[in-house]
Amino acid sequence: MPRSSQRDLAGQANLTIDQEIASLLTAIEREKVPDRLTKLAIELQNALILKRRCKTES
Repeated sequence: MPRSSQRDLAGQANLTIDQEIASLLTAIEREKVPDRLTKLAIELQNALILKRRCKTES
């Protein structure tokens, strides 16, 4: 198989993978996030901020 054909196939495979990733990301973005998970994420963010502040103060 000539090299240009191999590059074309690799490019098509990459495009297909990129489209699949984009499709998955879109589906994830559409999913409803449970309130409990949002609250936990905020608590985790706050704890990480506090930890970072403690490290910079010491």
